[in-house]
Order: sequence, then C-alpha cells, then structure tokens
Amino acid sequence: MRLLTRDFTLPEKLILLVLILVLMGLGYYQFIDQPIRRGIEEAHAERDNLVLELAAVERRIDDYKRRVAELEEAKELRHEMPSYNQSEEELRILNEVLGASEQYSLAFDKITLNGNQIRRNFLISFTAPSFETAKGIFTRLSASPIRCLVGDIQCSGVDAADGNTVNVKANGTFYETRVDAVMDAVLAELIRAQEAAAAASSS
Repeated sequence: MRLLTRDFTLPEKLILLVLILVLMGLGYYQFIDQPIRRGIEEAHAERDNLVLELAAVERRIDDYKRRVAELEEAKELRHEMPSYNQSEEELRILNEVLGASEQYSLAFDKITLNGNQIRRNFLISFTAPSFETAKGIFTRLSASPIRCLVGDIQCSGVDAADGNTVNVKANGTFYETRVDAVMDAVLAELIRAQEAAAAASSS
C-alpha cells in the first residue's frame, strides 16, 4: 500500500513554525517562568518574615540588655537607691537641707518608672544669704543618703544690704527602685503604664 505524501507549502511551514513557537512559549511560561516567579515571591515573603522576626528578636535582646543593666545599676547603687516608697524620708532630707536658707518652698512634681528605677521629681526655690550657702545646699543634696540629682539651677541676685543674697530655683530628682518594694496603688499604676508602653512598642 502506498502512502500519500506531499511537501508542506511555505505558508503551512510558517503556520507550523508559529504553532511550535507558541507551544514552546506556553510550555516555558507554564513550567519554567511561573514556578520561578512563584519561588521568587515566596523567597521575598520569607525574607520579609525573617526581617520582622529578626527585628522582634533584636528588640527583645535590647530589652533584656536594658533590664540587666538596670539590675546591675540597682545592685551598685542599692545604698543610694532604696526601695519605693521613701517620700517621707526625702521630704525630711529636703526640709533639713533647705533649713540653711532664709526661706524656701518645695513641691514634688511626679513619679516616673523606667524599668526598675523610680524617679521622684521635685521643684525647690529658696533665698540664701550668699552664693556659698546656696552651693552648700546643693552639695548636701548631692551627698544625700538617697541618690539625688539637681539640675536646671537658676540664680538671681537680690538688692540686699550685703549685696550677696540670692534667689534660687531648681529641679531635682530622688531615685528609688521597685526591687523589694511594697506595692501600692501608685506603683501598680506606674507598672501598668510601663507594661502598656512596652507592649505598644513591640507590636
């Protein structure tokens, strides 16, 4: 039996070539291009997730280091940073030290909590008979049995007979620690606020 054969015409060959190229293109798109693109997208998504996880880990590490540093500082300054609440003793210290002035006023501002460190801020103003007396007051505050830092000191002279009297205003801070502290409503609120701020920063 004789098979019928014939040569393809040029247009047919061109059509066949186009069909082959289309099939090859579809095959490349379906089996090579798309899997590669999906792999790249998945790799990018995984990279983004790893970046977020790394950032979270770094925040936890930084928080851990900060807490360790605060604990070490608390250990070193335990004799200067007694446990909360020392407000009566701090008031006694201020009244005793400011007794060297001619007149004075003082007011506690607010309490803040940073890790385990409690800061009790206060404002003082007084009139001293001399700059040396004013200097002595700040020296005694700095040497307080409870750690105390004073700043933003403002002095102004007064027209007195001896020409030395000065008016002084300053901000100060007593430092306490929540380690071994007796819980009360104020400290509980400070802890809640600190934990809320930490949760907000880590989210």
